[in-house]
Amino acid sequence: MEDTDLLTDFVVEAKEHLADIENQFLAIEEMAPAIDTDLVNEVFRAIHSIKGAAGFLGLRTVNDLSHHLENVLNMMRNGELAPNSVIVDQMLKGADKLKGLIEDVENSNEVDVSSHIAALEKIANEAAGTGEAEEAASEATAEAPAEDLADIDLDAAIEAKLAEAQAALAAARATEPAPQPAAAPAPKPTPAPAASEAAEDNKPKASAPVEGNIRVAVGVLDSLMNLAGELVLSRNQLLQAVSTEEKAGLDTISARLDQITSELQEAIMQTRMQQIGSVFGRFPRVVRDLSSKLGKQCDLNVEGKEVEVDKTIVEAIGDPLTHLVRNSIDHGVEMPDRRVAAGKPAKGTINLRACYQAGKVRIEIQDDGGGIDPNKLKEKAVAKGVITAERAEQMSDRDAIRLIFAPGFSTAAEVTDISGRGVGMDVVRTNISKLGGTVDVESTLGVGTNIVVTLPLTLAIIPSLIVQVGADRFAIPQVNIAELVRVRENERKERLGRVKDAEVLRLRGQLLPLVRLEKTLGCNQAEGPIHGNSTGATNIIVVDTGQTRFGLVVDALHDSEEIVVKPLGRHHKDCRTLAGATILGDGHVALILDIAGIAADVDLSGDEEARGKKGKQSVDQESVDTQSLLLFKNNDLDYFAVPMDIIARIERVRSDQIDSVAGQEVLQYRNTTLPLMRVESCVSARPSEPLDRLYVVVYEVRGREVGLVAPILQDIREVPMAVDTVTFREAGVIGSMVLDGHTTRLIDLFELTQLSHPEWFVGDDGPSNDDAGQPPLILLAEDSGFFRNQVKAVFESAGYRVSDHEDGQLAWEYLDSDAERFQVVVTDIEMPRMNGFELCQRVKADPRFVGVPVIALTSLAGAADIQRGLDVGIDDYQIKMDRDKLLNSLKNFVGAATATQLA
Repeated sequence: MEDTDLLTDFVVEAKEHLADIENQFLAIEEMAPAIDTDLVNEVFRAIHSIKGAAGFLGLRTVNDLSHHLENVLNMMRNGELAPNSVIVDQMLKGADKLKGLIEDVENSNEVDVSSHIAALEKIANEAAGTGEAEEAASEATAEAPAEDLADIDLDAAIEAKLAEAQAALAAARATEPAPQPAAAPAPKPTPAPAASEAAEDNKPKASAPVEGNIRVAVGVLDSLMNLAGELVLSRNQLLQAVSTEEKAGLDTISARLDQITSELQEAIMQTRMQQIGSVFGRFPRVVRDLSSKLGKQCDLNVEGKEVEVDKTIVEAIGDPLTHLVRNSIDHGVEMPDRRVAAGKPAKGTINLRACYQAGKVRIEIQDDGGGIDPNKLKEKAVAKGVITAERAEQMSDRDAIRLIFAPGFSTAAEVTDISGRGVGMDVVRTNISKLGGTVDVESTLGVGTNIVVTLPLTLAIIPSLIVQVGADRFAIPQVNIAELVRVRENERKERLGRVKDAEVLRLRGQLLPLVRLEKTLGCNQAEGPIHGNSTGATNIIVVDTGQTRFGLVVDALHDSEEIVVKPLGRHHKDCRTLAGATILGDGHVALILDIAGIAADVDLSGDEEARGKKGKQSVDQESVDTQSLLLFKNNDLDYFAVPMDIIARIERVRSDQIDSVAGQEVLQYRNTTLPLMRVESCVSARPSEPLDRLYVVVYEVRGREVGLVAPILQDIREVPMAVDTVTFREAGVIGSMVLDGHTTRLIDLFELTQLSHPEWFVGDDGPSNDDAGQPPLILLAEDSGFFRNQVKAVFESAGYRVSDHEDGQLAWEYLDSDAERFQVVVTDIEMPRMNGFELCQRVKADPRFVGVPVIALTSLAGAADIQRGLDVGIDDYQIKMDRDKLLNSLKNFVGAATATQLA
């Protein structure tokens, strides 16, 4: 076929037809012996379309195989053939072969598919009850030229139109000034074999027609076109300003170009995003075939197919995930008799989930099998020389389970074609690490295993923090950064130390291993003072690889940038501490650090549990909750704290970016105007000193974004909430605590906003009274006295009645006494005697409390906690202490509960 454009279109369309054919065949098998006529018709039409187009293009082998698959499907839809596992097996093999032919379409005519055709013919003949004569006739039909089949299947009108088009093309070529000696192809739908061979030399390589393609929504293309137009306009403005030497307008043009570039980047990245379901679609077949081969029974549940990831990651993650799913079946799920003996269903279950989490994609492969025995892993690891016997004794169970990632390590009892060669999980981890991701494993003996893979959304452009070490600058991907710590000179003896010749940081009661990049990377000393580190403090970046957390000591921190990743040269190809390079805005090159590679290079064991126990400080927590706080100071005398859970983001801005309009300070920010507040304008505090750069804490109240000016940031710290709510209490200030020898006031952002913008809160309606003329009654369970008093005051100021209790047990006893009728239950999760999950279970299981919603008010809002809450019936999660969202949630649930009770 000379027209490579037609061939390319055929390949793209054929792949779309076959994209979900495996799952369609498996669905047909699952319903057997019944027949889903609609599903069979759908598959039949897909195969028929491939057959017809292949016949026209002269792809005889594709046409022939499609024809025989079509015959079997036609018998199914006509009720002449009932599907079963044997038949579906042959059809799956035929579909696999058909996919292979289309992948290498230009060489497909030379491929032998006679065994697949014979198997399909046998199925058709047996179903029709035919004899040897009919089988012989069928064989003769199979040997018939593909051209004849194409002539039968193609519509005469279409053939005529195509012939006219090719004749017109030949005439156009004949009128060209310098015609080629070769004649134009004859207007036949299927070229003769000789003609095909003659054209072979002029055809492109096989890879050209099957180059990767992405379908892009028209709306995305329209957006790209509009942005390209905006870019042209900005370019013209820039050229005009440069030619006329008008410097005044350059700042505006620069800001506009920055905005357009960001939007263009987002739009282009959107064109590369693909649903991860395209990878997940292959696993039902993998689970079916491998379960059958091993004599096991296994179901696969898939969640999160709609999660979108960059095309590069989608293409690269398939093989590692396939290996993990195969491992779950081979090593995880037990044989049916063993499962029954253990009190489990004979059929095992594998859950494959994908979801977004903290700007990344989290994939879980979870099985309900026998789990991993850490003691057996230790014994095998010692026997293989992976670890020493002394090291095995010191290892926690969690670290022992992670031994499955050691090179050359396998838990299989014998070598098979499925596992046991010791080239599995270490390769999986390496391949995932190359994508900037992490993999970890959790297992409970007798219950099952959960493997967690975390991946970035894209590899093309990565948000990173630029740091300086000696004379060199490096980029650290933000996905690996947990937090930043600055240790002042007078704190070094207290916070930095050594354990067994290893440098550690004392951080919130744990010992964190430190890596000095200057020594690890062999950086050159900087000439003169390092810009960005004039205080002499030690800058530590706490990073997380998914298996271990440690600190990187750097000389200085620079701004965050979205970097474009460039590959390393061949002289750095094998350096496992580097992941690539990038060109910074000033034109200098910065190398990108591979955090997992650094951990491996310095041989960090990842034994976090042991370090945590050794470094744990003797702090009597009693029932005092802790909360993550942002600490900042307005000046040398006024120290403040803001709960991190309420903060949307923190921006560093220049002071000249802040404008004053009609007495209101505003920041021109992200193409909008962000209203700003200063602490000294609302509460008793001294003004801050003039600074060239300062920080803005961005949060949301009443659906509006607001910024609080925080001149000097100090730390982000998990702090026990032992708050004095009397001494420094005023509007906008909840109370105070002593941190690092300074009295630090805890700010209530909601009250602060009310003081600054009272007009935003005009018209707030309180709750409607019940039939007895009383405000709605809320049951509150919270063991922390500070939070209990705060929440109660918030609810009562909003017009609710509150019955508060110190723990879940007391709350349940009062609820069970039927003393009063509650509209909503608000509960903490971590409480003594009875936690929030247990309280919710009792409320939901009691028919007296049908329709009473339960709101969890907690700092535990991870994916596992939320899932457990959903399982027990919690209706909503609210974070301590976002007052605005809490009151909105309460208002909605009070209305719903009242309507339910009236009904």
